[in-house]
Amino acid sequence: MKILEILTPKRKTGNIGEAAAAKYLKKQGYRILERNFSTDNAEIDIIAKKDNLIAFVEVKTRTLGHESPREPRPASAVTQEKQRKIIRAASYYLSRNRQSARSRFDIIEVFLEENRKKPKEIKHLLGTFDLNTAYTKPHPERK
Repeated sequence: MKILEILTPKRKTGNIGEAAAAKYLKKQGYRILERNFSTDNAEIDIIAKKDNLIAFVEVKTRTLGHESPREPRPASAVTQEKQRKIIRAASYYLSRNRQSARSRFDIIEVFLEENRKKPKEIKHLLGTFDLNTAYTKPHPERK
């Protein structure tokens, strides 16, 4: 059984956010190529194409009123390790599908209403990470 098939409350919230993000991307003119693309060690929430650009999108969903002081915004949960996994999966996807389009790594933050059923706000953060941010060590004074 795949982990994505186990519907914990957190997974249900994530599914709502991913569906909202896919709908948002379509409205912005993107074509969804894949959802929940998996390799041995990583998963990409959405792979979308617009013009000659492929966006590899990580979706982070949070419920308003349940913010964490350790995580000031959902995008901060995309650690360098997570970025590296997404980049490796994207490289595999591009080689497997012989894609020659430009690529970009985005994060979409979805904020759900208190009832966790509808998105209240969606923020599309373009080009949020790349090889440089995923593989460089943070400056010791900026931890």
